[in-house]
Amino acid sequence: MKQSWTVLAMFLAIALLVQSIRLVIPMIPGPVNIFLIGSLLNAVMVLSIWHTGSCWAAVIGGVLPLGAFVQGQLPIVWMIPVVAGGNIAFTLWTGIFRYSSLLYLAPVVKTAILYGGTLAVWQLLELPQAMMGILLFMMSWPQLVTGMVGIFLARKMNLRISSVR
Repeated sequence: MKQSWTVLAMFLAIALLVQSIRLVIPMIPGPVNIFLIGSLLNAVMVLSIWHTGSCWAAVIGGVLPLGAFVQGQLPIVWMIPVVAGGNIAFTLWTGIFRYSSLLYLAPVVKTAILYGGTLAVWQLLELPQAMMGILLFMMSWPQLVTGMVGIFLARKMNLRISSVR
């Protein structure tokens, strides 16, 4: 178990570094930012549960929205638990269904949680239409794309990681 904690810590560090790319290279346009960083973060979340076999890997997905909020990517604090819930569900789903074709439903589950949660926050806080339009876009089909790309990247990286061992 000690080794899996070390591996989890390594994946958390990688995820936080990937998330910080937008601070180091701030000139990345918004949509590219969503697709590039989102896909890489999803790949890290998938690899973390595949390489540790531990449901504790989902903690990485729970921590990432805190970083996004601090970096200004999540403009509303109430979105932190929504994004955390989507990330945790995505990570656990990819761990449970790793060897099943149901694996590819993980982005659908994540997107449903994010979109539904965003609608709930909107109704709860009665936020301006313009702000919600941006948030609803961010939590809709781009999540399907980044989730799917993240799974494919994780599969490719996993082959490389396994051949190195």
